[in-house]
Amino acid sequence: MINHLPNVRLAGENNNTLHVASLLEKNLHGQGFANLRTKVPARGDAWFHHSIPKQSMACPIQKILQTINPPPEEVQQQIVRNESSGVLALDGYDSSQIVGAKMIRIQNGKWKPLEAAEFFKYNFPCAKYIVNTRLDKEAQAASRSLHFKKLGRNYTLEETVDEFKREDGFLSEFAQHMGAYQARLIYMEDWVNNVTHLNEVVEWLGFQNCQYDKVLHNNVNGYEQDKSLLEVGGGCQAPIGF
Repeated sequence: MINHLPNVRLAGENNNTLHVASLLEKNLHGQGFANLRTKVPARGDAWFHHSIPKQSMACPIQKILQTINPPPEEVQQQIVRNESSGVLALDGYDSSQIVGAKMIRIQNGKWKPLEAAEFFKYNFPCAKYIVNTRLDKEAQAASRSLHFKKLGRNYTLEETVDEFKREDGFLSEFAQHMGAYQARLIYMEDWVNNVTHLNEVVEWLGFQNCQYDKVLHNNVNGYEQDKSLLEVGGGCQAPIGF
């Protein structure tokens, strides 16, 4: 539903790619490299490098998000056609877009909630995060078991409930570390039958005059999409600055 808002490009799952990107940054803090900000002046030193400016890694890491969530194909084709004239460049186009991704595996990375929060705060300082969980773990576990049983995978209800509790603990702590300005923790049971909760999230994101008229039910029967027409209001505008 977020993609129905103006100037938004939210991608689907990406196999926890941004956690992998965090390992690249973490590697530069490892033994030998002498940390990002430390200058190694002796040119004969095996680890020689000049002092690396603060947040230098933020640009390539943000570029990874752009790369795994490119603009529509027709926009890419237009960029290629106009490349020589410079009429439309990718960075110019994306400067008017709010780019994001669905990160359902963030809690499965080899990091603690505080580490994850620090990584995203440091490399995506202007981003906001909607953290969506379910209160009824038994119903969630039953839903997963039913779906994956069709794919030939079997999970016991008890194991799945325990797994969801661990994952939700991570997500709740992550949201707490991010703070109320950058992260919003919501529960599916609250918004699934009450669009008001989602409209409050839209307002928190900074959109103006935007109101969903209903809740769409995506992933019907597994991965089917709800093709109902969703209205967001004729005066709906992206946050100031976009």
